[in-house]
Amino acid sequence: MRLKSFHGATLTDAMRAVRDALGENAIIVATREEESGGIRVTAAIDESGPNRTEADPELPAQGSEALEIIAEALTMHHVPPDLAEKLMAAATQFAEDDPLVCLGAALDTHFKFDPVESDKPLMLVGPPGAGKTLCTAKFATQAVMDKRDTTVVSTDIERAGGLEQLAAFTRLLKIDLVEIDEWYALRDLISVKKAGPVFIDTAGRNPFDPKEKAAVADFIRAVGDATLVLPAGLDASEAIDLALEYKSIGASRLLITRMDVVKRLGSLLRLGYETQMPFANFSASAKVTDAPQPMNPVVIARKLLGKDSGFKVQDSLKSEAPAIKPSRKRIGAQ
Repeated sequence: MRLKSFHGATLTDAMRAVRDALGENAIIVATREEESGGIRVTAAIDESGPNRTEADPELPAQGSEALEIIAEALTMHHVPPDLAEKLMAAATQFAEDDPLVCLGAALDTHFKFDPVESDKPLMLVGPPGAGKTLCTAKFATQAVMDKRDTTVVSTDIERAGGLEQLAAFTRLLKIDLVEIDEWYALRDLISVKKAGPVFIDTAGRNPFDPKEKAAVADFIRAVGDATLVLPAGLDASEAIDLALEYKSIGASRLLITRMDVVKRLGSLLRLGYETQMPFANFSASAKVTDAPQPMNPVVIARKLLGKDSGFKVQDSLKSEAPAIKPSRKRIGAQ
């Protein structure tokens, strides 16, 4: 299969150019309006088919094999056809023989990325069982191993076992666990914390319940931002509905867990594309010493193409935690 891009003042003009160059059996991969004006149509043709003749000297040779590999990968991952067309159209703009480069560039065109910054308070929100508590522990472990003055906060004080799970991690790290049950207490803590990262674990909430959604919204306003945690492999429509509810109350980006137990990323790509929420980080291990890694176009392209080396998380950290006496504090209780 070879792809070629055609430009015309109107769609009719562009389609006429496609037929003149490739014949009636050309496959339209994508159409889009150009910012400079006019319409660009990307079309494909099987070079082994009847349309491949000596009259087609302008068909590009460079990058055609890479585009075939990308097309097969998008199909295998069940990427929605309309999104796959957009990614293929973007990939054709890069005359590269390396499919990783082409696909990475296409993903960078259509998706946003915003990795976690440890210098800012990090609040993790999401539905029950998404992996918020484990990710909080992972980020805290990384910060402690980097010998930073780390604060861990939990607002999950009602769920049976929720607080105890995080407390077990903080005891091992020899740091304080701060318990907060009111949003204004969290706001006050953030305002007086002058240095070091703050990681905030929250209770799993149902965003379709107005009362629970309002409770999460209060805590998000106290911090000013939140990262939505969702597991990979969810039904795309369900994940999108969840994400849009959390986005409406201040969640600004996505942290994806369980990346190690999914084989197809079509639903994940649809989630990012339809919500327009940036991908932040991903977790691909149940080990607390394996911190969530930044998500970027190359990471996703490697997974789509089966080059899993991009998903190997770092080895267990070997540095010792600072000797800080552990304690548990309760703030905001009446």
